[in-house]
Amino acid sequence: MLLLACSVHGQLSSDFYQSTCPRLQRIVRSATQQAIDKDPIMGAAMLRLFFHDCFVNGCDASVLLDDTPTSVGEKGSPANFNSLRGFEVIDDIKAQVEAACPATVSCADILALAARHSVSVLRGPRWQVPLGRRDARTAASPAEAIANLPPADMEVPGLIGIFASKGLDAKDMVALSGAHTIGQTRCGVYRARIYNDKNTPTRFDNKYYRNLLGGRGILHSDQALYGGGQVDGLVKSYSANNSAFFADFALAMTKMGNISPLTGANGEIRLNCRKAN
Repeated sequence: MLLLACSVHGQLSSDFYQSTCPRLQRIVRSATQQAIDKDPIMGAAMLRLFFHDCFVNGCDASVLLDDTPTSVGEKGSPANFNSLRGFEVIDDIKAQVEAACPATVSCADILALAARHSVSVLRGPRWQVPLGRRDARTAASPAEAIANLPPADMEVPGLIGIFASKGLDAKDMVALSGAHTIGQTRCGVYRARIYNDKNTPTRFDNKYYRNLLGGRGILHSDQALYGGGQVDGLVKSYSANNSAFFADFALAMTKMGNISPLTGANGEIRLNCRKAN
């Protein structure tokens, strides 16, 4: 299944850098671990960066591009501004990778690996990341980011629709929503649902789904997954079976990482993740 997904969505393979940058995995793993050791929430930030990148014009690292004097990109969109974190972690990893393998590894692949290693560090599932993506030369517009990223107040039919537009089904949507088992959110995002800011976990597990069964989902779009709707069965299944959640999350992350990658002669290998060459 994974090999088929790679062949359909571009020339991606888990051993893409085996000869050109053999230390890549070790570099990303070590830097990700160090970042999370300093700030436990950084793992969730890496995962969220990857989501927000892939859902807007594909997994091309366009979300990492800074705005320019003449152009505001997706990083400056209301959906991302003062919300996404961890850009400096990607900068650090990129600098280390460039020192070891100059002009070889894309920022898009570094982001995909940092997301995977973050989940692993936080005791979540592991999976092989197909590699070989190239970087976008331009960012998407703020309007494109708003149109493609699911808002926190969205209901299940809307969530299913927006995920389907990316080639992801309802099962993928519920599994990927489990990423909210880690991290934090701003009070303004969930004030309308509950006025009770709490500490959030830094361990990747299925407690997110257990919370939904008890009506304790933080975001409206979280709690919408359970309560008499069409995906209740999946929520119940994942709440009772952590292994099933891990397996489906890993498969869904692989599928999401294959959303419209730039390969071959398309895009570029950015030397600085914040700006085009």
